[in-house]
Amino acid sequence: MVDPREQSAYSEKTEAFSQSEIEARMQLSRMEEPSNGANTTVSLDNLVVPPDEDIRILVRPLTRNRSVSPGTQDNCRWLALHAEVAESEQSQHKVLAVTQTSRDIKFSVRIPGERLDDASPRPPLWCELYYDPTSDNQILLNRSDDPFTLSKASLLPAGSPSEGYEVNPGSTKALKPGTWRIKFNESEVLDFRILEKRPARLRLPSSSSSDLSTFSEMANSAGKRYLETDEEGPLSPGKRLRPSEGASADKDDDGVIMFLPAKTNPLVFPLPTAEKGKEIATSNGHPLLDMQPDETVEIPGGCELDEYTITKREPIASTSLSSVFTADHSQVPDGVIVVKVLKTRSSAAANGDAAAARNVIHQADIWLRELQYQEGLQHKSIVRLYGGDARFLSLYMEHVDARDLSSKGTWRAAGDLFAGDRSDGLRILRDIASALHYIHGRGLVHNDIKPGNILYSRERGAVLCDMGLSTHAKNPPSFGGTPWYVPPEFIGLKLRGAPSDVWALGVTMLYVLGKLSFPDARGHRGHPRHIHWMIAKVHARDRNPQMDAVTNMRLWLNEVNGVRAGLNTHDKLERLVFDMLAPNPHQRVKTADIIKAFSEQVPER
Repeated sequence: MVDPREQSAYSEKTEAFSQSEIEARMQLSRMEEPSNGANTTVSLDNLVVPPDEDIRILVRPLTRNRSVSPGTQDNCRWLALHAEVAESEQSQHKVLAVTQTSRDIKFSVRIPGERLDDASPRPPLWCELYYDPTSDNQILLNRSDDPFTLSKASLLPAGSPSEGYEVNPGSTKALKPGTWRIKFNESEVLDFRILEKRPARLRLPSSSSSDLSTFSEMANSAGKRYLETDEEGPLSPGKRLRPSEGASADKDDDGVIMFLPAKTNPLVFPLPTAEKGKEIATSNGHPLLDMQPDETVEIPGGCELDEYTITKREPIASTSLSSVFTADHSQVPDGVIVVKVLKTRSSAAANGDAAAARNVIHQADIWLRELQYQEGLQHKSIVRLYGGDARFLSLYMEHVDARDLSSKGTWRAAGDLFAGDRSDGLRILRDIASALHYIHGRGLVHNDIKPGNILYSRERGAVLCDMGLSTHAKNPPSFGGTPWYVPPEFIGLKLRGAPSDVWALGVTMLYVLGKLSFPDARGHRGHPRHIHWMIAKVHARDRNPQMDAVTNMRLWLNEVNGVRAGLNTHDKLERLVFDMLAPNPHQRVKTADIIKAFSEQVPER
């Protein structure tokens, strides 16, 4: 997993594009406003959004050519909307309407540069709006090469103070619903309106004091629960509560998500016995994090599984980064799945915390990467991914009836030693080496091999999970992962790749063979042999933190090398682990060689 202390420093890397390349991409996907476009003096706040439309953003360019480039293909559409009070000559106003599908973590928009009336150049605009999974807010990220001014253009609520910000390249800003304007110097470029999420309703049986106390305990992260009565009884298809989508979106190589038209199905949160009665509307909060065991979430449409319902069973794990629990799923054989929900520090972002805003982007990018890298993998020793939902940053995975190798009382015994035997070690190495060989053959690197990411039972064998830090082999990470499993070549050369996964599996096998106590336990401050460092600090610009991180990492590597030196190289299993921990990555054994050794039957000692 990612060290929480490293998260605030995280920034997704994006390769820079030349101006000519950006303009070429724009020409392929530019969406011109229809020639009968409307008067732009009416505020976007005054435009009435149809109740049957799943719209999260309204976009209106203010430049002369009135074109935007939302991606390399259509991901939004022009709509003619009426103002609340419309005159005949202002009956319709053309704006771009953006929807969020189950795969969309953000909306990306580009507007080409141009020469103004005074012949001065106006730079091109490139910005992204990340959807906040726990509130109505969105996180704006300036991808342009120049700073721009962001101001609140909303007229509502009446009497609200004006807001204005200078947004530098690479900077973020959490934005509440309303209309916002982007300008370069005094040149107006873009208006966009952030709309609130459609509310979700958690059904109740007939109202009672006990019912109300239950809802009080279930209050969402924003603390917003609005009690109301549905006089018409159960929700009909016309009473839509929250957007859900069917068509999946495409992505081009620069990370821009393509938006496709959404379906208009509701998202309803009923209790199993709910009929008529009180309902609670939640415009904020996270239903998959707020739900309790035995509660059911019904999500018609959207995701990759068409219509589905989730009934929460039992929690598996919960950290500051994610929540994992088992659930019944209506579209999965036997119904049982594992739900993983990535958490964000959204409330802090809403209060202007830049690190928290980065955290929303960071978690969304991890969710997208794990979805994209894992969804096509089909291997018996890799957890199968059924799908995911960007609106909740949730992933729906195969339920493996096994505990991970770090589980106390199952595979981790007293003294943080492995509780299995040699036959378990043989099975674990064979299965995970096979899984890594499969991943590496597809040009991917896992980047976080460790006992906590290996599920194991003697019936099923070893199964690799958590692809959240995976990358393409040609684009290795500069930080992220778990310190005790990072290879020595990272110190001087910043190298990480397929040999890094082999090294990490080698360290894991030292634990499995009983040669080393559970490495992660050394990070606890109360441990008698405490040792820890931040991976990001190994190459920090500040020499003092860098020296501390490198010193601690070398102390740990010396310890690993000492244990390696004590392995019996005449024993085939220990010889494989010895070769997996070769300090030089070019001399390290490859996964194909490990698999070949097992095909030749590694003998028992």
